[in-house]
Amino acid sequence: MRTAMNRMLSLKVADVMSRSVVEVSTGQSMSEAAAVFAAHGVSSAPVIDEQGCCVGILSATDFLRRDNSGNHHDVESQVLTQRGLNGPLETKTSNDLVSNYMSDGVQSASPDLSLLNAARIMCSGHIHHMPVLDGHELVGVVSTMDVIAAMMNAIEEVAVDELKKT
Repeated sequence: MRTAMNRMLSLKVADVMSRSVVEVSTGQSMSEAAAVFAAHGVSSAPVIDEQGCCVGILSATDFLRRDNSGNHHDVESQVLTQRGLNGPLETKTSNDLVSNYMSDGVQSASPDLSLLNAARIMCSGHIHHMPVLDGHELVGVVSTMDVIAAMMNAIEEVAVDELKKT
């Protein structure tokens, strides 16, 4: 188990993050964002402003919060339902923009942050998807599933090595 721990301690965020990132913009309507989510099969996405900076994250929870505000039309609910998110959508209005529903002030990580420290931040902040920034540039996203997969891979590597010794 010691070797698995050493392996985990050596990993950086860049080693496990998703590099192909689906993003949405602050000026998009929630309907447009839902269509992006459905088209790419994602349940969250970093939010980019007009200058190309990551300013927040939009998740399925934000759609649910929006639905509870009464800001929707049932006719357009099919896009999120296809992803199992069961959230009605609405056409673009000034108050139906991604910027009004996203989580802002989002914690981010650098690619060279240790995976252990990233996991600690994610756990303490109840963060499921954390944008990875190189300076101001969005270069990836690290998720709780990425962290769990890295842990499992480290443990399996050690188990395989132990079996080879016997």
